[in-house]
Amino acid sequence: MSISRIDLMKLGCNDFTAKKKIREQCKESFCDYLKKGMTKVNELQLQSEQEVRKLVTGDVEDISQVVVAVEEAEIALRLFVEIRDKLVDAYQQLARIPV
Repeated sequence: MSISRIDLMKLGCNDFTAKKKIREQCKESFCDYLKKGMTKVNELQLQSEQEVRKLVTGDVEDISQVVVAVEEAEIALRLFVEIRDKLVDAYQQLARIPV
């Protein structure tokens, strides 16, 4: 039994068409994902702040709702800061590469 080579050109899977197919499937860019992430973190922070205000005014019956909202916002912010730090570090490493 012989194993024959798969010709990628016959399959229509050359590098150019593969990249084009990927771009068509992925309509959102990396920048869009970052913007969505920032928006979500901001929404969680605002929701947390609103829950704390309700707690201060006495409008909350269950304090666990406030604790969960605050922790959720804090974890989301920490994660986003870590992502930002990794991106800055990657950029700095790329900037140090000699041309």
